[in-house]
Amino acid sequence: MGILDDLSMGLGFKDRDEDYYKRTAKTISDNQGAAAGDRYRASSVYGKPRAGLFAFMRGDNNQGGGFGNRVANVFGYRDMTDMGDGGGRYASGGMYRGGGMYSGLANLAAAMSGQDLGERQTYVDQYIDQQKGAGFAEQMKINYPQYYQQLVVDAMRNM
Repeated sequence: MGILDDLSMGLGFKDRDEDYYKRTAKTISDNQGAAAGDRYRASSVYGKPRAGLFAFMRGDNNQGGGFGNRVANVFGYRDMTDMGDGGGRYASGGMYRGGGMYSGLANLAAAMSGQDLGERQTYVDQYIDQQKGAGFAEQMKINYPQYYQQLVVDAMRNM
């Protein structure tokens, strides 16, 4: 192992192995003293393989869907489609949300062009409506909120 491997592991382009942590602890001890090295060894990550800062850029993680979807996941969106379909995170339709000025500009452009953005619906509600029939989720939300919560839990398990 060389410096390039350590940099790749430190930045998350490669998974960190046990030797990486041992070398890092030694380097910290050499440069900052034994107490600092001991604190690093006592940390919850010491010796546990894990991805680093830029791991989302790798193509071999299990998030799937390519680089764009991994970037979307970092910002809390389901995928790239979720970032541009209005409604904000984990929803579609309706006004754009969650993108700050970008959402504001998209809403302004839609208003100026007369575009109908439709009704906002969460992906969970869309899933429930696919399973139970159109409008079912909204009716359960209004009339039977506890049953709706159970439907949401079930939907999240199955989506």
